[in-house]
Amino acid sequence: MRNFLLSFLSLSIFLSELQSKAVSTEEVISLARATLGEEAALDGLVTLKFIGRLEPADPKVPAAELKILARKPNSKRLELTMDDMIETTIFNGRRATIIRSYIDADTSQMRDLSKPEQDRVLYSTRQFFSFYYPDIGNGEEVSYEGTRKHRGKSSHVLKYKYPSGLETTRFFSVKDHTLVSEISENGVESVSHGSQIVKGIKFPKRIEYYEGEHKLHTIVLSEVGVNEPLPGGIFKIPKPKKK
Repeated sequence: MRNFLLSFLSLSIFLSELQSKAVSTEEVISLARATLGEEAALDGLVTLKFIGRLEPADPKVPAAELKILARKPNSKRLELTMDDMIETTIFNGRRATIIRSYIDADTSQMRDLSKPEQDRVLYSTRQFFSFYYPDIGNGEEVSYEGTRKHRGKSSHVLKYKYPSGLETTRFFSVKDHTLVSEISENGVESVSHGSQIVKGIKFPKRIEYYEGEHKLHTIVLSEVGVNEPLPGGIFKIPKPKKK
């Protein structure tokens, strides 16, 4: 009996490894995209609007109201409102600027983002519209790293990497093909929870962010807009005020 069990276990491991090797990167991505919506809906996404809250895990840190407007392929406006301060990041596809202003005072601070900061904003903007496809035109590559258990689920592991060093490791459930989580090259992991369907595309209700086992914050999305007209000039970077 013992020999039979050992043989059965060895066969199970062999079949599991064989199955992993037989799966292609394209197949994993295709099945994962299908959990989000029809190809026509995913490919037809041009503008996005997210409204919600950023809730820090540390109760001593105040929450912030969040608003993101984005246009395919690389325009983005992010507004964070914390108490009387509004922090606005604008990226127009060529340049990125952050503006910090105060509601109760006629003062503001403005600076251009550094090259690494701008690369990160561009990267996150492209992710809104890619839905797991690699950005081949800009040198992003994706490789299949096999399967392993992650957050309690047997997962296909895909690693996406840009020549600049920006990379994301995504874990997709072997059972139902959904995204389990994703981890950036700086070790920050995001885990999505819940779902809301907007014009045929599935978005999460909230996203939790971790560094190792330490929870950083949660983004709660109260409203998602798909292909809605965006106000004119929202991606225009204002000129600095003269002192």
